[in-house]
Amino acid sequence: MPALSVEALRKQYKTGKLAPIYLIVGDDAKLMEQLVDGIEATIDEADRAFSVDRVYAMEAGGAPVDIIASARTPSMLGGPRVVIVLRSERLFKPKRGGKAADVEEDEAVSDDGTPGEAADVGPIEDYLASPVDGTTLVFVAADVDGTRRITKKLKEAALVVECAGLETRTANDRREALATARAQVQNEMLQVGRAIDKPAIDLLLERTGLDINQLRGAIERLLLYSQDRQSISIDDVREVVGEHAFVDDWAVINAIGDGDIAKALRALALRFERGDSPHGIVGQLRWWVSSRLAEAEPDRVRPALEALLRTDLSLKSSGGDERVLLERLVVELTGKALARQGWR
Repeated sequence: MPALSVEALRKQYKTGKLAPIYLIVGDDAKLMEQLVDGIEATIDEADRAFSVDRVYAMEAGGAPVDIIASARTPSMLGGPRVVIVLRSERLFKPKRGGKAADVEEDEAVSDDGTPGEAADVGPIEDYLASPVDGTTLVFVAADVDGTRRITKKLKEAALVVECAGLETRTANDRREALATARAQVQNEMLQVGRAIDKPAIDLLLERTGLDINQLRGAIERLLLYSQDRQSISIDDVREVVGEHAFVDDWAVINAIGDGDIAKALRALALRFERGDSPHGIVGQLRWWVSSRLAEAEPDRVRPALEALLRTDLSLKSSGGDERVLLERLVVELTGKALARQGWR
């Protein structure tokens, strides 16, 4: 099927006319979340517990056979049904498990980024050929491997909505990204009847590091902070967007490895402020324990894994405040400093 623009998808879910299958792909996490919420909102709030399923690919209930079983299950209320599969890159761009590059079935990826058991995507392939009437199946992925057969079939069957961020691989990319970001900031301000001067935009982009998710969050905070004024100034940006607004995704791990609890907790706080998934943070920590900590201090691995498992179960069962659970985990994992082994 042809690609679908973000605005076209919004028009579809506002009218309640959804397609059978969507692929929402990109690194603009906030935009993707908004689109998913919009699709889910087509189901009456009182009925969502019975008619909406959200699962994480290759986690509990997120294996291909489980996803398709959910999609084929009729709504208990007899109306439309929505099944949302988050982290679908695990299905459509899994890491290779040491197999030859031309092997069709890649291995799935667990939370810690390591290969797991082979994912049988056959049920998904069968469903793509014959989707169920009344069910909307939504795959949400950071990226997909376009060379895989299953991905090609998905793109043929689904409406594909791209939510790209700001590419900055080369100097030319950065120039284009800056121009795009400036226009985006001005456009978002115009949509709410506000203005922002050029120096303020420049500082905003400098402090968010051209990270699309950081930028969107900073704009929201600026609008909230200056809600009684029509114009946003550079002083507003200085006040609202910290000098270290750009978050290093590896800062928590590096601080734990350095044995610096205070720094690790500060880095964790920034991840939460950015809106990062607690499950994703746990997965990253699990990778560090099973690879880097295991190499440096194997005696610490068993208690570390026990702490990870306890935290993971608590998160999945709503066994406490997510931030408190992660802070406790960080404290438990932080011991004496390890020799840096290139875990960035």
